[in-house]
Amino acid sequence: MSRGALLTGTAGAIIGAITAVFGIIWVYVYNILLNELYYYLWQIQAILSIIFPWPMVPPWPRSYFGPPPIPIFPSWSLFGLSSYIIATFFIVTGILIGIGFYGTYKIGGGAMGIVGLIFGIIGGTLGALLIILGNITAGGMSAYIMVEMSTMSVLSVPTPNFVIMWLGFIALGLAFIIIGAASISIREMTMKPSVSLAAGIISIIGAMFFIGGLLMQGIVLVIGCALMFVVFILWAVVFFYSRDM
Repeated sequence: MSRGALLTGTAGAIIGAITAVFGIIWVYVYNILLNELYYYLWQIQAILSIIFPWPMVPPWPRSYFGPPPIPIFPSWSLFGLSSYIIATFFIVTGILIGIGFYGTYKIGGGAMGIVGLIFGIIGGTLGALLIILGNITAGGMSAYIMVEMSTMSVLSVPTPNFVIMWLGFIALGLAFIIIGAASISIREMTMKPSVSLAAGIISIIGAMFFIGGLLMQGIVLVIGCALMFVVFILWAVVFFYSRDM
């Protein structure tokens, strides 16, 4: 049974490496969408500054604007599609990697193998669901106008809820910290202890970039995905070479 679990973990790690590549693509599409949103709002603010030059004394005719338009951005549907794809990959990766860690438990890796199983499944699934939820619930970005030495929102544009998506990456990051610790703990019960140790350390570092990524800079999340790509390759090596123990 441990052989099957470890081979399943190997497959999960390979899929995880693919997931990390998709993660980098997802960040790229995310940045394109943000640039389109910012450019649209910049155009709106430029128009508003002409119509209502500062300083302006309220109340101004809010009814002038009518209902806020819902702009169509070329990258919007692509961002939604890529979000569903990466979420699916995270679920599959988390489950299969968790089974791989269960295999290490069966060959004597101790309770941390079970911890890897639990947090692989929970972390991958919860993170993916939050990414999907953020994609289907409304967030918002606004155009602003100067009013008496301050700014006030006058036009809100609906967007995906990036905050909820960020919470998804936090959930993934926390899970990868714990799984990384499990990888370090079970290293002596694998055929590649140094590789398991390196995977655990890099997983913890990559998880930190996941936690800080989305609301800081896209490049931070890209670094996290690149590190996790390395981690998944290392875990594939660990699981595969430990299959006959």
